[in-house]
Amino acid sequence: MRDELPEDWPRPPRSARRVLTAAGLVVFALLLVFVTVGAAADGDAGAALLLGAGAVLLAHVAGLSVSLLRRPRAAVGGPAEGVTDQGEKGRAFRYSRWPYYWLSVTLGAAVVLAAGYAVLLALGGTTAGFVVAALLGGVALFLGWFLVVLLRLAPGVIVVTPTGVYHRSLVLEHFVPWHAVTGVEAQGPEPLLVVKAMPTPDMRVRRHTGRLGAFEGQFLPFLVARAFWLGGNAVPAYEALRELRPPRADAA
Repeated sequence: MRDELPEDWPRPPRSARRVLTAAGLVVFALLLVFVTVGAAADGDAGAALLLGAGAVLLAHVAGLSVSLLRRPRAAVGGPAEGVTDQGEKGRAFRYSRWPYYWLSVTLGAAVVLAAGYAVLLALGGTTAGFVVAALLGGVALFLGWFLVVLLRLAPGVIVVTPTGVYHRSLVLEHFVPWHAVTGVEAQGPEPLLVVKAMPTPDMRVRRHTGRLGAFEGQFLPFLVARAFWLGGNAVPAYEALRELRPPRADAA
C-alpha cells in the first residue's frame, strides 16, 4: 500500500521562502528575548511582561514554522482504540501533540499580549486609546474563546469503524459512512489525507466555531485531514482507510 503514496509523502514542501521565513522568525524571536531581558534589568516590569509575551508568541510562531518543514516521525506500535461522536468503537489515529503545543501557546501568548496592551491603552484615558483598547479586548476575547474550543476538542483523531470514518479536527467533527465513500487518496505537495465522498443523509458534520477556522470545512463533503496534524499517524491512517474502503471506491 505504501507504493500508492506520492513520493516522500507526507514530507511537506520546502521552498526557499518557507525556509527563509522560518529562519527570520527565529532571529527576531531571539532579538525580542534580549530586549525583554534588558527591560527586566532596567526594572520596567510592565514593559518586560508585554515584551516577554511577545517573545513567547514570536518564538512559538517560529517553532510552528520550523515544525511545518519537517517530515513526521514514523508511528511506533499499532493503532489505539477510539470512539466516534456517537460512541462507536474503531481504530483510532490521533493527532500529534506537538502541533497543539505550538498553536495553543501561540494563541495564549496572543491573548495575553492583546489584553495587556488593551489595559495599558485604557489606562491612558484618551478617546483613541479607549477605541483601540476595545478592539484589542475583542481580539483577546475571540482568541481566548477559540483556544478554549481548540483545547476542549483536543486531540484530533480519525476513527475507522465498520460503518464509516469519523474525523475530529481542530474545530470540526465529520462522519462519512462507507457507502458514501468513492475513494481514498494521499495528496501533495501540501500533504493531505482525503476521503472522497458523496453527500448522504447519514453523513454528520458539526462545526464548533461556525464558518471560522475550519480548514477542512471547505472540502465538504470530502473528509480531509492535514498530515502535519496527524504526524506519525498519517501513513498508518491512510493504510487503514485503503484496507477497509468499500470495493466500489477502487473503481471510482
